[in-house]
Parts: sequence; C-alpha cells; structure tokens
Amino acid sequence: MTALPTDYLYPPPGGWTLADVRALPEKCRVEVLDGALIVNPSPLPIHQRIMRRLAAALEPALTPEWQLEVDVDVLLAEEPLDYVAPDVVVFAAEVPLTTRPIPAAAVLLAVEVVSKGSRREDRGSKPLAYAEAGVRHYWRLESQASGALAPVMHTYVLDTSTGAYAETGAHHGRFSSTVIGPVDIDLTALTR
Repeated sequence: MTALPTDYLYPPPGGWTLADVRALPEKCRVEVLDGALIVNPSPLPIHQRIMRRLAAALEPALTPEWQLEVDVDVLLAEEPLDYVAPDVVVFAAEVPLTTRPIPAAAVLLAVEVVSKGSRREDRGSKPLAYAEAGVRHYWRLESQASGALAPVMHTYVLDTSTGAYAETGAHHGRFSSTVIGPVDIDLTALTR
C-alpha cells in the first residue's frame, strides 16, 4: 500500500469528492463513505484466498449480460461521495474494462468478505450505501461468531418499495443461488 501524502491527513472542506479521490496515487487503497475517507490496509492472505476462490466459483455461472471482477472501484453517489471497492462485483457486460469507477447503475451484485477491520462498514454503512445507489443484490461473507474458518454467506435483495435490503438467507456449509446464474458453492472449500 502506498502511503497517503501528509496533506491528505485532513478531510477537504465539505468532505471528499470524486476529484479528490482521482488525485490520489493509484496504489492508495481508499474508499469514501458519506464523504469520509477510509484508508484500507492490504488484506490478509486468508481474505485474498476467500475472495479469489469465491470469484472463481461465481464466474462460470454468469449469464452473457454480466461480467465479474474483484476489488474494483464503484461509484455509488457523488454528493456526498460514496466510492467503494467491493471484494467481488458483478456488473453489466457492456461496461468497458477500462472504466474507473464502475457506475452503480451497472452493478447487479456487490459482495464483501468481512475482515476484522471492515466489520462495521460491511455490516452497516456499505449495505446502506449500496441500497441507496440501487444495487439490487448484496452478499456478505464472514466467519462464524465462534471464530471457525467456515464462512457464512448472508444474502440480501433490494426491496424497491422501501429502498432497503431484505435478508434472503444466511447460508452455512453450501450456498446456492440463481441471481447471476446457477451457483452451488461449498463454502468450507473457500478457506482450505
């Protein structure tokens, strides 16, 4: 991770903007929620493994209108700025891979792999921001409360009448879905 220059230690008046984020060095791992900058450390190897294996399990199921990438920038809102990098993003196939950030309107699914430092954002402010931006599906993969390595997939769908997510399940062991195409994943294999 590249260190932020010292003039970025304090928020600009009025909060961070898209122009401010674009001015940062490309290797800075940052997100912005409600105009507030969040600096992210490099993920632990276990987080990377889970993310990589989950993406590999999901990608073959994609229907032709969708594509999948990991850790790409997504613009949810400009005022106040919500600029995030979900662990896995499924978005419209017509969006060029040279696009940064991916517009929220093109995103079907955002997936977060919860780590110790991202619990509050992944359980609270990020799903709120995804819902407000109209992202139709949000999945959160996290370890069980007991600390066991077998993750649990929490799935949500946007309720258009309320503008909030409705939980559709907490999946232990195996996870099946048809949101992006037929998916059946052994969740325990993601950590092995």
